[in-house]
Amino acid sequence: MSTDEPPKKVCVYIDGFNLYHAVAEMNDPRLKWLNFRSLAESFLKPKEILEDVYFFTAVLTWDREKQKRHRNFMAAQEAVGVTIVESNFRKTPKFCHVMNQHCKRFEEKQTDVAIATTLMADAIRRRVNRAILVTADSDQVPLVKWLHQLFPEIHVTLSAPPGRGQMARELGNVVDDRVPLKPGRLYAHQLPRTVLKNGATVARMPALYQQQIDGGA
Repeated sequence: MSTDEPPKKVCVYIDGFNLYHAVAEMNDPRLKWLNFRSLAESFLKPKEILEDVYFFTAVLTWDREKQKRHRNFMAAQEAVGVTIVESNFRKTPKFCHVMNQHCKRFEEKQTDVAIATTLMADAIRRRVNRAILVTADSDQVPLVKWLHQLFPEIHVTLSAPPGRGQMARELGNVVDDRVPLKPGRLYAHQLPRTVLKNGATVARMPALYQQQIDGGA
């Protein structure tokens, strides 16, 4: 009888907007057309298997073109085997120093809680041996602390988006290890311009991105 241990199960939890804002600052549209599944696979070590990849996001409602591009990107991720966990935007009052008054602004809601509850659910169901958090958000510090108390056998890896190392310092202090998400890794894991599933087209790189890449107007 074989004494080999079963492979370790890895789940990857991607904070969509945290990653998006980081790559947007790099000013290269190719980085907005990432293959999250193959990106997640690049983190695997020997004797590990990828159990699931979660993309936590929210679709804005006030810009039709951005909404269309976002839905298109979500379809591409689902086609390559990524699980979408969708939250929403809500108007909340914020003090505007320019206007010197409180104004209502849209804010993404529920994503932090969704990441925490999804990871905890995976831990309870024994679906994860190593959890990889792709974020720089310190709001996940309590999650990691509780995870270590309740499930000390689960290894937590932090992969902070490019340029977010300083922001991720607090979170980095409580995880088991850190693997910075460097630009080279992102460039190595792009979606094809046309994404197919079962031979049918399900998503295409937005024309806006293609024009910028090809040097068009």
